Amino acid sequence: MPGPGSRAKKSKGHKSNASTAWGPQQTNDAVYIAEIDNAEGWNMVVDILCDSFKLPDLTTRSGLKKVHANFNDIFNRIDKVYQRNLDNFKFRGAIVGIYTKMCVDSLLRNKLFDKGILDMIIPLLDVDDTRHMALRFLGTITHHGGAKVRIEIAKHSAVLCKLIRAFPDDDKVVELSVITLAHAIWAVVEGDSKPANPAVLKAIDLVDVLKTLLDVVKRPYPRFKVIFDHAIEVLTNAPLHGSSAFKAYPASIRFLVAGLRCKDWVTRSACLAGLINLYVVEAEEDERLHDPMALISAFQRGVPGHLQDIMMDYGLMRCDTYLTLQCTNEFQKAMMQCGRDHDFYALGKKQAELILKTEFSVADGCFEAVDPVTGRKTVDSLGMPFTMWSDSLPHGAKAIRKANKPGEEDLADFLDIKWLIMKQRVPDAVFLAKKSIERNPEQAYFYYAITLSADPAQCLKAAKKGLKCKQITPFVKYQLLQRGVYNAGEMGIRMLRENPDVGDTKWEEGIAFLMSALDDAKAYLDGAPPDNRHIKNICYWYVLLSMLVKEDISPDLRELKVNLDKLKTAEEFSTVFGTPTPKTYLRLAQQAAVKHYAAAIKEYSRPFNEYELAKGRVAETPSAVKLEDDLEAWLEKMTLEDGTEEHNGPCGAAPHAHSKKVDYNNVTLYRCSWCGNPSAALKKCSGCTKTRYCDHACQKAHWAAHKKVCKNSA
Repeated sequence: MPGPGSRAKKSKGHKSNASTAWGPQQTNDAVYIAEIDNAEGWNMVVDILCDSFKLPDLTTRSGLKKVHANFNDIFNRIDKVYQRNLDNFKFRGAIVGIYTKMCVDSLLRNKLFDKGILDMIIPLLDVDDTRHMALRFLGTITHHGGAKVRIEIAKHSAVLCKLIRAFPDDDKVVELSVITLAHAIWAVVEGDSKPANPAVLKAIDLVDVLKTLLDVVKRPYPRFKVIFDHAIEVLTNAPLHGSSAFKAYPASIRFLVAGLRCKDWVTRSACLAGLINLYVVEAEEDERLHDPMALISAFQRGVPGHLQDIMMDYGLMRCDTYLTLQCTNEFQKAMMQCGRDHDFYALGKKQAELILKTEFSVADGCFEAVDPVTGRKTVDSLGMPFTMWSDSLPHGAKAIRKANKPGEEDLADFLDIKWLIMKQRVPDAVFLAKKSIERNPEQAYFYYAITLSADPAQCLKAAKKGLKCKQITPFVKYQLLQRGVYNAGEMGIRMLRENPDVGDTKWEEGIAFLMSALDDAKAYLDGAPPDNRHIKNICYWYVLLSMLVKEDISPDLRELKVNLDKLKTAEEFSTVFGTPTPKTYLRLAQQAAVKHYAAAIKEYSRPFNEYELAKGRVAETPSAVKLEDDLEAWLEKMTLEDGTEEHNGPCGAAPHAHSKKVDYNNVTLYRCSWCGNPSAALKKCSGCTKTRYCDHACQKAHWAAHKKVCKNSA
């Protein structure tokens, strides 16, 4: 049967004058309504109405432009007939079908919405004959509509949830309602610092939405993939600003945890991002400051025996606590000596040595003197050009440069970089570090300074390059590793959340980032001091990334027991040394994953497995009758001006890429062959075209090893 678009040729003979061309007159109502009542299926009904209103072909862009040019006249004439036939639901549903196709055009959509079309649609959800048509309209307008339109429809989320519960066996009701909810709720909850519309979010019963969606994903539906794709949009995007609803309904948290084991990388990354976002609002800041006196007091009180044993097994003098106390003591002695002899060169050399040993090498103290009259303590410079000890760093650097001794250029740069970092002038520190690398690319501390910048890609690249340097201390090594874990983990999750097609550059690059983060986390945990203050965060990343990446994880998480025990020990060290573990979002997400993992797998492994199976099946073609009844053929098809067709999927939703097992050989193509930095911007070796490098520096550093296998080395 010809669709509504087939009337284009018929209408060529009609006059284009708006006063006569658009719409039947009242005297003809009985004629075309009789035709509608006798018509079979929505397709024929809409075809009759389009002919009666002499509308242009709505399946073409040119046709929609004609409607736009005569919008007010067309709408008014259709609306007059609509108002005269409010009791004829078949007629009202057909007009909704016409409006639905118009809504593909954003300008027409906004105009129809301003005319109050939503108030025409919602009542039709209660009528059996028009329910599907009304839902089709809502699905289409939320897909093509802007934020304003979606937010208004989101206000009716309770109606949609009620429909799903009332008609759980009506596949089309469930599918279209879930699609509409996904599009509408997203417009309400999006936003970084605050939701797009806090008032509407507060008015929505988000717990009801979560319950409804989670009930849906547990039931098998013919188009399960479409339903699941849209349900997961809400379940992974709403946690940031809808965290209270998730916590009020823990089944939604279990869903996110179970999603970490989904075979589809994009889905599991979205679930991890959702789980992390769930705790962002309530999370505490990570500890940034360090009080050496608190550390000394803790040591004086005594460290519990089992923690002492762990430190002794690792090597007491290699532990961070010992190194920090030792360096603090040496730094204070050096400052006192400088106060006596004002030898900034000797002070600078000592400070440069300490900077490479521990994170807190420079105490920001000062010289104090007691006023003999008042007895009060005052700050005294002792005749030096600074009062605060941290401000001695530039003077030490100047003295080292003035001495101009070979091989000491790096020492002066250490001092200037450290001072800039302490003064929170990180961009200046990064600039200086890059200049220093031009002179000495083998000094890892310069790369460490770059990892403190705000650019995650630059941080990760610097961390990877720094780890390959010949001049590196244990402190700098583990700082580079922990910065590599954080930046690669964040970038991998963010990249896969962009929903790239399976197998394309961003998909494989995102996986490479996550694999890199896991590798560096393992290297860190295998070698870092047990009392290192960053070990907790690396444990959090390791547990979450293991759940995300590793092929086999038991419900009882026995594969992670060693790392969970190490995490417990690290948190004990923090408490003993006066810095109780803060409730960061990463810590809370990791705790939730561990707490809910067994129950989550039991409750939701079947839906996620069904999702994988659904993606592997070819979508069934609905019967011709079903297509006609739901106007699928018309509403899902837009003819371009060149005669080709544009397929948008259900309600215009772009089809989700099929999952694919990761080819780890391909993933390595997105890692630098020298430093291991994951990136899609790597450059191939012109000789063998197989190895890849960040830049010429990495290629040059790798050439001694690579020339043995490169075909161009002969």
